[in-house]
Amino acid sequence: MQTAPGSDPHRAILGPAVAAALIAFFIPLLPIYGGEGIAFVFSFGFPLRAMIEFFLGYWSNAIVVAVGIVLLRRDLVGVAGGVFAAVSLGLAITIVSQIVVTAPHFGRWQTVALLALETVEAILLALAAGRAIAASRGRAPTPTS
Repeated sequence: MQTAPGSDPHRAILGPAVAAALIAFFIPLLPIYGGEGIAFVFSFGFPLRAMIEFFLGYWSNAIVVAVGIVLLRRDLVGVAGGVFAAVSLGLAITIVSQIVVTAPHFGRWQTVALLALETVEAILLALAAGRAIAASRGRAPTPTS
């Protein structure tokens, strides 16, 4: 496949994956952890060990998506699509469990913002997975898929 210098043949797959990784990276840094107000997780005075656990838990999706992006850059398109699909499926299960757990508090803006961001992340990853799997099977992904 002949490409122009500086272009990426997998740009249609890479765009949603990078956007999802950025969302996953920035979610724990948002000021949504206050009771009724705005507070960052850093303002609670947790010990370093608890903060490391918190960030590793939230950044696990971003780390796995980054591995998928590396695989995509190495032209392992099908494997990258599988990684994106797995993270998307895991995130969908997490969203459903969070809805069940937070049902009494679903009207709080923090809960709605977190679920909305995670839903967008899951949709972007499913889009990237579909495009990658289609590309690995020899079918060119359509711009609307």
